Amino acid sequence: MCRLMAEEELVDQKKYLEDACKPKCVKPLIEYEACVKRVEGDDTGSKHCTGQYFDYFSCIDKCVAPKLFAKLK
Repeated sequence: MCRLMAEEELVDQKKYLEDACKPKCVKPLIEYEACVKRVEGDDTGSKHCTGQYFDYFSCIDKCVAPKLFAKLK
């Protein structure tokens, strides 16, 4: 049984791990940012950067997952 003292706060490790993993995912981030610049002037709404966005966060998730699950109890 896990008990927490009133003054203890749980800290979300995922956020810290994501921040640590972002430097490892620079290439997908650059590709996403380049896409955003390309489609900024699109008035039709048909162009988007969804693929690049998911590539970037997939990279971060792949980096975070093994470290996060190792910290879970």
